[in-house]
Amino acid sequence: MLMIRHSVGSRLLCQTTNYLIEKQADCWLISLPVDEETATIVLDFQDELNIFVTKENEKTWYYSSDAKMNYQPEDKQLVILADHKTVYPIH
Repeated sequence: MLMIRHSVGSRLLCQTTNYLIEKQADCWLISLPVDEETATIVLDFQDELNIFVTKENEKTWYYSSDAKMNYQPEDKQLVILADHKTVYPIH
């Protein structure tokens, strides 16, 4: 599951199991389908986001230090370029 949270207060902005993460050089390209309203909310907080992917035994935190993200309305895709990744074990 992928969750996008506002870093101030940890407000959940988006949650989905439908996403794609592709490694690109030293970054990760994260794409997910969202409606325009959700994209607008996420982009309003683009400088203050935490992106988490949770699996059975780990939680991965992705972060875009330069807030590199955009919404592609023709494909209804939110695209985030994350340059930081930290994996935490879940016990």
